[in-house]
Amino acid sequence: MRRLVHPVLTAVLLVASGCVPPYAFHDGLPAWSMDPSGVEWRVGYEQLSVFGADSFDFLGLRNSTRELSVAYLTPGVRFGLKRRRLTAELDISTAVKTQGGFSALFGGAAGLGYAGPSISVIFRPSLYLVDIYSDRSNGTGVDIAPWGQATFLVGNGYHARGLNFALGGRASEYCAGPVALIGYDLSPVDLRAELSYMVPISYYAFGNAVSIGLTLAAPSRPDPWKSLDR
Repeated sequence: MRRLVHPVLTAVLLVASGCVPPYAFHDGLPAWSMDPSGVEWRVGYEQLSVFGADSFDFLGLRNSTRELSVAYLTPGVRFGLKRRRLTAELDISTAVKTQGGFSALFGGAAGLGYAGPSISVIFRPSLYLVDIYSDRSNGTGVDIAPWGQATFLVGNGYHARGLNFALGGRASEYCAGPVALIGYDLSPVDLRAELSYMVPISYYAFGNAVSIGLTLAAPSRPDPWKSLDR
């Protein structure tokens, strides 16, 4: 591999660097899944702050201090597969660096959950796999860069009108922590705010990380209650 710029290569250098920051990528997805054959497009803006971690790379942005604050975008699209009491969906996710050159991770997720009038539960394992990059120091190219994580959310129901919320957790190989999401149905779009706090769960991870983000998604659900079994 030609450069040390993405998470998997940081992990390879654990012996040399002794550190990987405890971060995971936001996806801006709620506790409910899409209707069968439904499609939802989204774009999110995330702000990551890492504290007490040591030097490391984040999507090609080299950090040589114990603190880092960086923004990235999270465009994506998800597809509904099943909506009864049990739900399922597929998702295409990305993480795109917005400063210091271009670098973007591409991957996918699968959502499996339960839907009811007053509660929604979903589990989403995801894998970011391909990194496309272009900057002055590393040139332009494509690398295989696997980065796995999973999110579990419990929300106030798919049929919730207006304001809806979800609480849960997110974990990767090196970190874990709580996640909170608040969404508002603006019809025909959803506006979602997400907050996470990550701590190390690996011997090689140090420091802590806080992420906040805003996601705009469309189309929103027109009348989801029609697709539920009462």
